[in-house]
Amino acid sequence: MTAIAYAVVRVVDVLLFPEPNPAIVIWTDRSRFFWRALIAAYLGGASVFGGYSLAKRTPRAASDWLLRAILIAGACLLAQAIVAP
Repeated sequence: MTAIAYAVVRVVDVLLFPEPNPAIVIWTDRSRFFWRALIAAYLGGASVFGGYSLAKRTPRAASDWLLRAILIAGACLLAQAIVAP
C-alpha cells in the first residue's frame, strides 16, 4: 500500500503544486522526495491495520486482495511515471 500511496501523493503533488512548496524549501534542507516518501510510508503503515484485520478474519480473501493490491500498486506506479516523471 505504500507504493500506491507514494504514486498518489506524487501525482497530487505535481497536479496541485507544480512549483516548489515554499514551506518545504524554507523549513527543511531535505528534498520533496523525502516528504513524499515519509507520507507514503505513514499511509502504508496505517493500511496495515486493515490488512491484518482482513487476514485474521478470512485468510483466503486476504490473499486475493494482496494479489489485487500488487497489481494496483504496479498500475499506480506506472501511471505516476507517465504523468509525473
